[in-house]
Amino acid sequence: MSEPVLQVEVAGGVARVTLNRPEVRNALNEALLRGAGDRAFCAGADLKQVADRGTTLQARESFSGLARVLELMARMRTPVIAQVHGYALAGGCGLAAGADIVVASDDAVFGLPEIKVGLLPLIVMAPILRAVGRKRGLLMILTGEPVPAREAYEMGLVSRVVPRPDLERVVGDLARTLAGYSPTALGLAKEAASMVPDMEYGAALRYLRELITLVALSDDAREGIAAFFEKRPPRFTGR
Repeated sequence: MSEPVLQVEVAGGVARVTLNRPEVRNALNEALLRGAGDRAFCAGADLKQVADRGTTLQARESFSGLARVLELMARMRTPVIAQVHGYALAGGCGLAAGADIVVASDDAVFGLPEIKVGLLPLIVMAPILRAVGRKRGLLMILTGEPVPAREAYEMGLVSRVVPRPDLERVVGDLARTLAGYSPTALGLAKEAASMVPDMEYGAALRYLRELITLVALSDDAREGIAAFFEKRPPRFTGR
């Protein structure tokens, strides 16, 4: 039997989701966040399937898959970390950009090459433009040029760049650290980061005032403060 194209491991409060089509650089198909193999995180859509989408309605449903994944990632209260090595192209670049935190190896290469074959990265424009802004985003979209990891970091597409041999360890340590924090605080932090950039300044301050009230009155905040003064690890419950 062939291995599943999507592998999921859960341990110690951390879920690892691995794209497992290394023979095609983890190209996205209807069945597929880190990438298996040594060559790529994800090389985007499988062009063989792009060329054969069936009827208009079938094509619409096929293209909606990545949009649903990106929306669910944003709505999750749990932080999503993209562990990127090698190539993160097209939909793979957007998938990484849609994560809350992107940790890339120093050999990672990002890019939106769709225009070179007469296509456009329309679905992934949503996370890309939010991450890097209109000017840098359009440069990626209109030229299709590859973006090395260091440049991707400087433009805001990547959170941290590490040597390739350290990537697995760094991401694992980061995930375990976040898993030890209050689920309530993590979820509200994601919500705030998503909402505030599009809000008018005064409205943003009023909204954040309400959120800090919720956080401060949570059971987790009480537990965290008590644990600090009692010099012991906190026992968060997500309430």
